[in-house]
Amino acid sequence: MTGRSTLGSLSETMQMYLKTIHEIQAAKGAARVTDIAASLGVSKGSVTVALRALSERELVNYAPYDVITLTESGCTIAEELDHRYRILRDFFFTVLGIGEEKADDEACNLEHRISAELHDRLVGFVEYYQACARPKFRWNAQLSGFCEDPDDAPE
Repeated sequence: MTGRSTLGSLSETMQMYLKTIHEIQAAKGAARVTDIAASLGVSKGSVTVALRALSERELVNYAPYDVITLTESGCTIAEELDHRYRILRDFFFTVLGIGEEKADDEACNLEHRISAELHDRLVGFVEYYQACARPKFRWNAQLSGFCEDPDDAPE
């Protein structure tokens, strides 16, 4: 089971649960229902329902009153979501010059909706921009556009 094929079959809510568990697991080694509920701002009952559904799909290791961890498949999906988020955030912040907080919010909103094709093209563009174009082209907030040579931008 690949992350991409399963990712599209999961609701945005289920994706957020996986991403949250991944973040808690990275920080603490494992998650608990209370950790997940606090992080997402939902009830423990809602977390339990989601964990049962994710467990049925073999994306989390879950048993009542025990710690929660991601399975290998769950981890793959969570890492794919994180990668999508980072690419979008970097594109918005680095390439388009959107402020960090707004770039973060927009990336978080879009990471669940972006198609695999658009994701792959954005990855290629950001990699190209960082390796080749960035020294030559830069977003100029005063001009609300790109400058071919940042030193030639009007002051």
